[in-house]
Amino acid sequence: MRKRLVLIQLSRALVPVMVMLFHVSVNMNGYWNYNLLGLSSLPISGGVNYFFALSGFMLFYIYQKKLGQPRHLKGFMQSRFVRIYPVYFVLTLIAIPVLIFFPYLGVGYEINYNTIVHSFLLIPEVDGVKPVLDVAWSLVYTVYFYFIFMIMFSSKKILSTIFLTVWAMVSIGFAFNVIWSEHFIPYFFFYQYNLIFLGGMLCAYAVTWFRPSMIVSAAMVIIGLAGFPLTWLNYLHPVLNNNYYDLYTGLSSLFIIYGLASIDMKKEIKIPKALNYLGNASLSIYLAHNLVLNTFSEIFSRLNVFYTAGPVVTSISLLVIITFFGCLVHSFIEKPLTGKLKNLIIKDKPSVPEGSQLLPGSKATQAV
Repeated sequence: MRKRLVLIQLSRALVPVMVMLFHVSVNMNGYWNYNLLGLSSLPISGGVNYFFALSGFMLFYIYQKKLGQPRHLKGFMQSRFVRIYPVYFVLTLIAIPVLIFFPYLGVGYEINYNTIVHSFLLIPEVDGVKPVLDVAWSLVYTVYFYFIFMIMFSSKKILSTIFLTVWAMVSIGFAFNVIWSEHFIPYFFFYQYNLIFLGGMLCAYAVTWFRPSMIVSAAMVIIGLAGFPLTWLNYLHPVLNNNYYDLYTGLSSLFIIYGLASIDMKKEIKIPKALNYLGNASLSIYLAHNLVLNTFSEIFSRLNVFYTAGPVVTSISLLVIITFFGCLVHSFIEKPLTGKLKNLIIKDKPSVPEGSQLLPGSKATQAV
């Protein structure tokens, strides 16, 4: 029986936390010229890269024994559809009228037919078209990675290995400018995110065969956690080439994931129910937070909250509010909707704990 990875489950909450901190910093800088933790000076926080790495890890960890067996493809597709699309569709339907009547709560993208179609289909953004829920840019890549796994379900393992090797080599070529294109689509299919996702898969494979000692595992987690602020610092005061910013945060993510998974495999760990809940609610928090953040930033601005309460109270209040609304979405939309759809369309349910497949970071006012 596959072991439930409690620390990995807990780490799912890391994605929305990093994304929310980044977006709160961006909003506070925009409204009040206050750069919370200096994060608004960065292009992204890197939270979404942790999500991509963790997605690769969890997909391979959960489904590795079923790959190369086409009969399991339908169940995989149903499970992934139920995991992402229902709550995403509902939140998009809520966001459309809000942004039509209050466009200043968005990030400057016009709500029109083209935008809506691209949003619901999660099509790669071409000609500057962005999803209605701006954070959903990462879901576009997530769906792409699901297609990669669909190929792995449908192909013999040797063919899948060849395919992944070629995919990785071309992605490396694009990452280091050995291969280039003037068009957007090749860059989408072979962007650096592929290498982060593949790294997560390799971590899942490695942890089933080799688990370092507790001390080494803990050291890997510490190194990975330190990698994020070091990457941020390097961006502001460059020592290493910032063209590989995504890869730096991706590598940091792999250290954290492999370290936590190794500890999980060696030791039975219990976490408080509240923290487990936050891990399960990470998708809802991630998808819902930016529109709520923009709304309350506007309200706080009109009420002069920042100048009355100060930056600390303002930032903490915004973080608590957007987390609270994300939890409401999880409890009253995502969880019941997902449960009903699972009972309706998934007959052969895989033994996957709730929320075991993570979800994406955010590109809100900028990126994650």
